Order: sequence, then structure tokens, then C-alpha cells
Amino acid sequence: MKSDNRSFQMLAAVIAGIGILAILVVCIVKYTPSGRHMSPEDYFGALGENEAAVVVQDHVAQERALILDGSVYLDYALVQRELNPRFHWDASVGLLLFTTAEQTFEFAPNSTAYMVDGESFDAGYEVLKTTSSGMFLSANFMQQYSDLKCEVFDAPPRVLVTFGSTQVQSAEMKHGSAVRYQGGIKSPILTKVTAGTQVTVLEQMQKWSQILTPDGYIGYVKNSRLGKGVETVTTETYYHAEYPSIRQEGRVNLVWHQIDYPEMNANLEQDLAGVTGVNVVSPTWYFLSDNAGNVQSFADASYVERAHAAGLQVWALVSNFSEDVSTTAVLASRQARQTLQNYLVNQALELGFDGINIDLEAIAQEAGYDYAQFMRELSILCRKNQIVLSVDVPVPMDFSRHYHRDELGAVCDYVIVMGYDEHYAGSDIVGSVASMDFEITGIENMLTEVPKDKLISAIPFYSRLWYTQTLDDGTSQVTSEAVSMEQAAQIVAAAGATPAYDESTGQQYAEWTDEEGRLCQIWLEDEASVAARAGLVGEYDLGGIAEWVLGNQRDSVWAAIQNGIGQAS
Repeated sequence: MKSDNRSFQMLAAVIAGIGILAILVVCIVKYTPSGRHMSPEDYFGALGENEAAVVVQDHVAQERALILDGSVYLDYALVQRELNPRFHWDASVGLLLFTTAEQTFEFAPNSTAYMVDGESFDAGYEVLKTTSSGMFLSANFMQQYSDLKCEVFDAPPRVLVTFGSTQVQSAEMKHGSAVRYQGGIKSPILTKVTAGTQVTVLEQMQKWSQILTPDGYIGYVKNSRLGKGVETVTTETYYHAEYPSIRQEGRVNLVWHQIDYPEMNANLEQDLAGVTGVNVVSPTWYFLSDNAGNVQSFADASYVERAHAAGLQVWALVSNFSEDVSTTAVLASRQARQTLQNYLVNQALELGFDGINIDLEAIAQEAGYDYAQFMRELSILCRKNQIVLSVDVPVPMDFSRHYHRDELGAVCDYVIVMGYDEHYAGSDIVGSVASMDFEITGIENMLTEVPKDKLISAIPFYSRLWYTQTLDDGTSQVTSEAVSMEQAAQIVAAAGATPAYDESTGQQYAEWTDEEGRLCQIWLEDEASVAARAGLVGEYDLGGIAEWVLGNQRDSVWAAIQNGIGQAS
């Protein structure tokens, strides 16, 4: 029996020992850092002949660069998307265009020669290379006109692109460290950095930080290996194109004047009766009439003279509301763009008006870069002739990113955000034309892309009356109509409805059922709503305010607007 007990105890000890050993092995495996290295091919991807990987500031780009005869060429798609969208490939003429504040460079593929304002120059190297892989731009030329820096490293070939005048967080390595693909000791090693190496800290987490090494690897190190982070601004100096702007004295107070046929120009004085505080009138004179950039005009020289006599500047508006015109086609054609640009500028010089207001709406996604190029080119002509250039854009939404509002803010004198049509004609969702939150969000989002002194907030002088009718099949049909302030007040009064303040929109709201059994709803634009929206101009210190449209207001709103934007009434 004792022998059996002893055997059992020995077996138990062996099992316990095996268990302890297993735990030790698990702990060793768990807590011992991996020494496995990730291959450059796995990290950067396979590279073809003359190709190099590209690291842009904080990520590895999907595009490749070319290194030819020691020179770097960057993929055009990458350049336009992330580095400098002012390099613009114009398929209509087969040229790469680069537009500064004063002139446009023209580059033909695979040629050392280029043109500027009709004059030929020789770069001494090919600025634009075309291969079976696509189009590539000379980094050497780009760095002369872009706020960026390119560094080349070998084994594997890679190009690190960083931007000048950028605020970054940097830190010095306290200890040498492996730089891992992901945070965690089991993640493979990309490269190693020695103590004293200055790295850029891209993101700091609880135990690990993502860093950019000086030679272009993005990976992770333990926080314990890093010294204290310091906010620094890169000091490299590169050419950065400035676009001088024309500024008005004080804030702009613009009202659009709808001109539907030439005879309406005679109504200027009548329509301005009772108007105070306005310093710019924008008549809707010009309409794109075909895909060649030609224009239908209701312009009138005497209108300009009379407006000037009343102390008003005139910023003539051009729109694209014809169903027979493809705005995408106009913007994609250099000849059509120039036809439109030259016509508008010549009209300003001939008739003597002060500014051009571009109101091209519903820009297609694929036309975004062409739209920005059109505005860059037009800005040169306006700048040379001292014509104010303004542009109307919708409230920022994800689906309108392709408007390139930041570029419009750079090249235009003023950017007007159309703070209305939150709920619009044809929509089956009933609601306010412009709730207070809609206005505030639109302004705040615009200010992330456009300087405040260039931003003009446009407000509506109209409301939308909504009708909801229940059909025989049980479904609902929603229709609406736009009404002026006075019309809205009369309609509500005639219906016997009593408006009540709606906190969610910052407006008076009324509803009733009409004789046809329809639910009628309206969010009213009135003196109080106008005053609140005008107050945002002063609160955010914007360049001004604009109103759509002259004639839809009650004259009592003008004093509210002047008080709101900070002008003496």
C-alpha cells in the first residue's frame, strides 16, 4: 500500500512539474518579444523596374513613384489627390496645366519644353512622363511650386514626402528600439531605431505610439522608449502660391436681384425702395446656353450706372440651370472654359460692373477638379482687371466634398455658403428651409476650409409651405411651394392658424388642415429668424451676409440684418 502511495505521489509531482513547465513555456512565449522581421515586399508591396514605394507624411500611398536617371517622378493621381491639386491634366487639349495666381503653365507629355502665356521655355528635363503605368510628374519641378519635400532611400527604393510649415509632434528615442508593424511585442519588426533618433509621433496610445522614422517607416514603439513629445513646426521653405484677394471695406451685405427677362432691369429703383444697409446687388443676368461655354445675357449697362448712383456695387451672377447644358462638358473643355471666362470678364469691363458671382450648382462628382481649375483660371483674369470674384456653394456635406471648398477659398475673393434648402422642392421630407442648427453647422464646417474674412453667409427670404395628402391607397403625397415673407403671413392668417415658436429650428411654426383635407405645415422666415441668422455673421466675424432674394422680404428685416452683422443702421 505504501508503495502505491509513493508511486501516486511521484506521478502527481511529475504532473505538477509538467504543469509548471507548461506555464513557464506559455509565459515565455507570451512575454518574449518576437524577433521576426517583416520583409520590405510585405510592407511596401512588390516593386517593378524603376519603381519606388511612396510614404506620404503619415501613410504608405497605394501609388508608386518612378526613379529615372536619379530623378523622382510622382504618380499624377497621388499628386492631385494629396499633394498639389493645382496640377491639372486637361484631356481636352492633352496638356498638364498648372495655374498660379498670375499665369498657367502648359506641359506636353514627355517633353522638356513648356508654355507660359504663349511663350516657350525649356525645363531641361521632362516635367510630365507618361508610361504604360500612367502619368508621372517631376518631383523636382513640383518642389519649386509646392510646399513639400521629397527624400529618396534605398533597399528598398522608397520616397518620403513631407510637407513644409506643418505642425507635428516629435520625440527623441531614449533607448534603441525595434519598430513594429503594429503595437504589440508579437508584431513583426519593420526596422530599428537607435537611442537619440528624432522621430515623428503620429499617434500616442496607452502603451505604444505610432511613429514615422526619419527614413520613411511607419510603425510602433513602446512609450517607455520615447522621450517627451514636443510640438514643432517644420521649417523647410518652399514656394507656396499666394492668391491675392480684393477686400471690401467693412462687411459685405449682398442681395440677389432676380432678373428673368431684360425688361426687369427697369425695376431696380422700385425693388430697392425701402432697402437699407445693402452695399452689393447681384442681378441674375447670365445663363450658360450651350456646352461650348456661350451665354445668354439679360445684362444692362444703365442698370450698373443706376446701382452705382445708389451707392451699390454690382456683382453679376452666372448660373447653369438650363437642362440643355452639360456643366460637366463645359468644365472639361479648356476652350469652353475660356469662352465663358473671357466673356464674363469682357462684360465686366464693357458694362462697368464690379464683380462676378459664379453660381454653378449640382456639380457632378467627376467634374470637381475641372470646376476648381475653371475657378483658378477665372481668378487670374479677375485679379488682373480688379474684378471681385465670388462663388456660391451649398452647405458642406460629405457628398459635396468634390467642390474643393478649400481651393475656392484660396483663389476667390469671397465664398458664399447658401444656407438654405435644408428641405427643398421635390423632397418627400417635410421641414424648415433653414433651421438655426443647419445655419450654424454650415458656417462652422465652412470655416474649416475657408478664411472667415472671405466667408459670406447667405440666408433665405422665403419659406416653404408643405402639403401632405393621404391618398386612397393609404400612402401620403408630399408637395410644397416657396412663398415670400408677406405671402406666408397672409396664408397663415387666412387659415386661422396661430404660429408657435419651435425651439428645434429657431423659427415660428404653424400647421392646419385645409379644405382639401391636406395637412399644411410651414416654418416661417420672419424678422426674428433673420435677426438670429444675421447675428451669426457678427458672432463668427464673417466677411458678410447675402440674401435670396430681393422682393421676398419685409422692409423691417433690413435693420435687423444691419444690427446682426455689426453695421450701424
